[in-house]
Amino acid sequence: MNKNRYYGSHILYRVLIKHEHLKTAMKTTLPNHLEAQDKAWIQHVCYMSLRHYYSLTARWQKFLHKPLKDQLVSQLLTFSMAQKIYAQVPDHAIVNEAVNAAGQLKKTWAKGLINTVLKQSLADDDFQADNEEQQYEHPSWWLAMLKKDWPDDWENIAHANNQPPPLWIRTKPGIDGPGQAHPHLNNAYLLTDKQLPLELLKAGHATVQDAAAQWAAHILKPNNGERILDACAAPGGKATHLLELNPHIQLDIVEQDKNRLQLIKDNLKRLQLKANRLIHGDAAEPNTWYQGQKYDKILLDVPCSASGVVRRHPDIKLLRQAQDMHFLTQLQTSILQASADLLVSGGLLLYATCSVFQAENERQIKRFLKANPNFEAQIMDVPESLPQKYGLQFLPGRADMDGFYYCLLKKS
Repeated sequence: MNKNRYYGSHILYRVLIKHEHLKTAMKTTLPNHLEAQDKAWIQHVCYMSLRHYYSLTARWQKFLHKPLKDQLVSQLLTFSMAQKIYAQVPDHAIVNEAVNAAGQLKKTWAKGLINTVLKQSLADDDFQADNEEQQYEHPSWWLAMLKKDWPDDWENIAHANNQPPPLWIRTKPGIDGPGQAHPHLNNAYLLTDKQLPLELLKAGHATVQDAAAQWAAHILKPNNGERILDACAAPGGKATHLLELNPHIQLDIVEQDKNRLQLIKDNLKRLQLKANRLIHGDAAEPNTWYQGQKYDKILLDVPCSASGVVRRHPDIKLLRQAQDMHFLTQLQTSILQASADLLVSGGLLLYATCSVFQAENERQIKRFLKANPNFEAQIMDVPESLPQKYGLQFLPGRADMDGFYYCLLKKS
């Protein structure tokens, strides 16, 4: 019995109703014995279901006489619509499998409804979006922020967020990688065929990392003997990059989540790199782990909305709420202020987010500089970025990169 639709519906339910992240929902839902090709198919349809959730749901809701209260059946219908548009499954197979899945989900009462609604919606070639959420596949509050922050670019950002992401790797210095070399970043390669070089990864010669994220270590420029802090480090991509660029630094790595700290340890071991200290601690409360010797440089990739990497994590735009922004900006302020006190005079602090929202980026820095006149934002010359009054911004989709913000601050 094929239960792929059963699993897909449960995954969407766990994301949208139980508010689990997509990767967690897939891990807890899909059995280990499931064939790899079935897992890949379910993953693809789930990603497309979430990436285009607003329009896909509107397509079948159009043919209901009254709202459908059963959320599991709702997710089965959305998952079914994604199969037609983004997996090219024949209509008759979609309907038959959805009806079968209703029985597996113990929703026998819904078989007739699913049969009728799906046949009508699959045959409807005249779907028109009723609102901007359906047109741009983002919640209205998110679109409002994009319009405010990026009046000339918001449509391009929303469009880029709805595309499958590119695949970049970073190789160790001296190792050539497959794919297309980045014109400005040493050892950055775009894998145009989307095939991971497993041998290079297993041998510790390469790391999967978007090109925009690879700029962090190059901007910070680690020099021999410098004491450097990576204060929000998991999963360790930027920390390991610093060590690859210069193994003769004293790098302290801080991460609050124990499981994510283990990810950093695993990456260091795979890449055969050694940090000075691996610290299980809170970047906002250094008094619990700081040993008193200030740092020459600090990398601060703070927790954020992740609004610049939505194409990699389409569940973000459905899980994130407008009210989350206040908590995130307050947390960023706390971490930034706490870290600033750990920096030597003349030291450099690189503030980074994978966000495009200016509340987390330029406005955050503006507030910090007003409260800390002994800091000054440095001018950075980074190709393919958009210079801001404070720092620079990468927008998702431009030059095949994710959305990232950087601001280099110097303590006088």
